[in-house]
Amino acid sequence: MGDIHSNYNALRVVLEKCQNYSEHKLIFLGDYFDYGNDLAKVIDVFMHLKTPSIFLLGNHEYEFFNFYEKYGTDRNSRDKILNHFGITNQHFQWLKDNLILSYENKTGFFSHAGLDDSKDIDDQSVTDLIYSGYRGNLDHVTLKQVVQGHLVMKKLTRIGNHIFTDTGSSLNGYLSCYMFPEDIVLTSKD
Repeated sequence: MGDIHSNYNALRVVLEKCQNYSEHKLIFLGDYFDYGNDLAKVIDVFMHLKTPSIFLLGNHEYEFFNFYEKYGTDRNSRDKILNHFGITNQHFQWLKDNLILSYENKTGFFSHAGLDDSKDIDDQSVTDLIYSGYRGNLDHVTLKQVVQGHLVMKKLTRIGNHIFTDTGSSLNGYLSCYMFPEDIVLTSKD
């Protein structure tokens, strides 16, 4: 599932559609923060999902954690930061405990921002996985499907084995979810 950006309503719509594919694992590609107003609701949904799920770290979460570490020097400042984002200590701890950089299975490689096309898959850095901007086929890096968010596209886009799922949720776009191996796109717009 592409970048949610605190858009609870879009998440709810897409998750309802995902119920028709209950045997699938859900893989969330990061960027749960910013733009929308319902971050706490989004995290609450994640915390209560019954479907096996993977939650990837996006650049917005990475930057939030860095900001929190730098400026959350005492309880008062940490509370102000969490309050600014409308989340609780429980939400913060859940994020710290559950977000990972990438996920790989037999057929796919998943990260927030794909891969740096000039490096082997095992040599990707944190920066590559959350900030990469490559927009082409990645079969010279891996034969697996590389599924990412991060780069906003008008619609779910495939370039060779590279799939882009960020369709601008909370940025005048919509939320997209790619179901495979069926090759079906679920969105919040229809």
